[in-house]
Amino acid sequence: MFVRLAESVALLERVFFVVLLVRIVASFFPPRSEGLWNAAAGFSARLTEPILAPIRRRIPLMGMLDLSPLIAFFLVDVVGFLLSRLFLFAARI
Repeated sequence: MFVRLAESVALLERVFFVVLLVRIVASFFPPRSEGLWNAAAGFSARLTEPILAPIRRRIPLMGMLDLSPLIAFFLVDVVGFLLSRLFLFAARI
C-alpha cells in the first residue's frame, strides 16, 4: 500500500510540473480566443495559483522576472521526494 502511495506522489508531482509548465508558456503566449489553449491556460492558472500566490507575496519580482514558478518547481520536488521516501520507508517496516 505504501509503495502505491509513493508512486501516486511521484505521478502527482509530474502532473503538477506539466500544469505549471503550461502556465509558464501561457504567460509568454496568452490565449487570444476561445479554444483549447484558452481552456488549458485557465485550468493551469486555477490549479497553480494557490501555490504561486503565497510565494509571490514573499519573494519580490526581479525586474520583470517572476521567480515564483521556479521556486514552486523546487518546493514541489522537495516535498514530493520527502513524501515518496517516507512512504517507501514505511513500506519496509
